[in-house]
Amino acid sequence: KTLVGELEKKFSGYHVVIIAQRTMLKKTYARNRKFNGPRPRSRTLKAVQEAILEDLVYPTEIVGKRIRFRTDGSQTIKVHLNPRDQVNVETKLDTF
Repeated sequence: KTLVGELEKKFSGYHVVIIAQRTMLKKTYARNRKFNGPRPRSRTLKAVQEAILEDLVYPTEIVGKRIRFRTDGSQTIKVHLNPRDQVNVETKLDTF
């Protein structure tokens, strides 16, 4: 069994979400003399945000994303989850 499943059993009536701590580096990231080279892709803002989204929907996986840009500059992201896991995830949709 998974850790999330065990914790949900222990705290009945609550949904459990585990999110890893991630490091984000700025665009102007400068390394010291010992370590040089560009900023790793896994430390960019977009990569960190996508990894957090993956953590949020953990029992299932993301199969598609749609981003809608409005004229005022705001964005709405629609995330499509795997339909095979629909039965397990339907109760958690309010949490997501």
